[in-house]
Amino acid sequence: MHLFPECNSNTLYTLIYRKERDIMIFYTTSSIPENSDTVIRFLAAGDEVSFADEELNSAWNPVFSNDSLTLAHKEVRSLRLPVRNSFVNLLLAGFDSSAAHPFDDFRKLSARLGEQIKALHSTCLYIDSTDQLTFATQEQLLTQLASILPLSEYGFDKYKSQKNSFFQVPVYVHAEANLQPSLKEGLDIAHSVITARDLVNEIADVLTPEELADRTSLLGKQYGFEVEILDQEVCEKLGMGLFLAVSRGSTLPPRFLILRWKGGKPEEKPIAFVGKGITYDTGGLAIKTSSMELMNYDMNGAASVIGAMCAIAAQKLPCNVTAVIAACENAVGSRSYRNGDIYASMSGQTVYVQNTDAEGRLSMADAITYCARHENPKEIIEIAGLTGSVCNFYGKVCAAALTTAQPIYDRLSSLQDLTGEKYAQMPAYDEYRDLLKSPVADLNNAPAGEPGGILAALFLDCFHDDVPFISIDSGALPFTRSASDCQPAGATGFGVRSLYYYVKAAVSDK
Repeated sequence: MHLFPECNSNTLYTLIYRKERDIMIFYTTSSIPENSDTVIRFLAAGDEVSFADEELNSAWNPVFSNDSLTLAHKEVRSLRLPVRNSFVNLLLAGFDSSAAHPFDDFRKLSARLGEQIKALHSTCLYIDSTDQLTFATQEQLLTQLASILPLSEYGFDKYKSQKNSFFQVPVYVHAEANLQPSLKEGLDIAHSVITARDLVNEIADVLTPEELADRTSLLGKQYGFEVEILDQEVCEKLGMGLFLAVSRGSTLPPRFLILRWKGGKPEEKPIAFVGKGITYDTGGLAIKTSSMELMNYDMNGAASVIGAMCAIAAQKLPCNVTAVIAACENAVGSRSYRNGDIYASMSGQTVYVQNTDAEGRLSMADAITYCARHENPKEIIEIAGLTGSVCNFYGKVCAAALTTAQPIYDRLSSLQDLTGEKYAQMPAYDEYRDLLKSPVADLNNAPAGEPGGILAALFLDCFHDDVPFISIDSGALPFTRSASDCQPAGATGFGVRSLYYYVKAAVSDK
């Protein structure tokens, strides 16, 4: 992210997420730039078309009748408008500010606009005004736009011999106020989501636990957060029996990552994230029988918390935040842990391993205990693509959350429209907890034939030492096989926005 000095009353930001690819966004109080070939005008239901720019008004009135133009909510209509002895592409975007989920709808509309801009091969974009959209401030709208437009350009082409054809489109936004902070926030969020997507899309042969640690260290230096890395020997001394059991079958050594953003007062307890860091999951000796080629995606929780830490640090939020990741492979080898084994956790509780393919909850159990006992957090948010059970129950619509600290869920849930990331709360009845009991150990990691999503979250709920805690099972949401609004097939970066805005809301509530 780079901030350039003011030039001709315009402020320029550029987001670089490929060496060969820049996205530039200006705000301007002047008229449409000379080189603009595409104009966006948002239109509320029943409103006549008018422009902040007088040239556009003059071009519009003689050519079109306002009476004949009606746009549905989220509809985009493309027209050609004569301006300066030439033509510009005019994209009229219909929007109903009274919609039930306006932020989510606005993101989808912005994504459709991005697709239209691509199809038109635009070279310079001018957004005439957003004043027709009354559901949010102009600052909020520009943050959303600045985050969506770069994401509409995303593609993971690292291993393609023929790279994706990206286009460079300067974007001018008509605005009376200084929108520098809003534009920067949107671009910071976009860059952080892209960082998470890149990590998850990377192949497991490259993104080993060591490589994940190295890349995270580089991001820490770039954004300004601390990164501490513990090796296997230190983890053994700390008693991380569950995490190390999962890693046993792999020839690749595990790594334990602690990320710290210190933007608040030294005495302030941090908000803590714990992300699942299984860089490849075979299922262990309970080997998977299908879709194993997708198991490089199993570290999506780690990617989410890393991306969120990048956004938090980039925005220099005035708070303390810690993230913990237990990174390893769940591989098959001569020393693989077995179904029927019993291991002691860092917490001191023993666990009977009924299923080696329920490895994420084992590695994160020790990570949660470490976080609670060594980082002194005021609350812990765990995020992972944890179970197939949640995928089957909630599909690709929402993630599942379980907590006994209701205020955490309430804040997370209140941000759903703003983030576009939806959640449903699972029950935490004692009757479910009873199912985790084992006759030969303190806990069973995966009782067969029981509600897997609930039990996985309740298993993790046994390890946080009474620190307020929530478990988020992102299910099928971190990955998609088919492209949709500003989202190509592959990693989605789910969770980055939720974690960032959660911390931002916590700062506002101080």
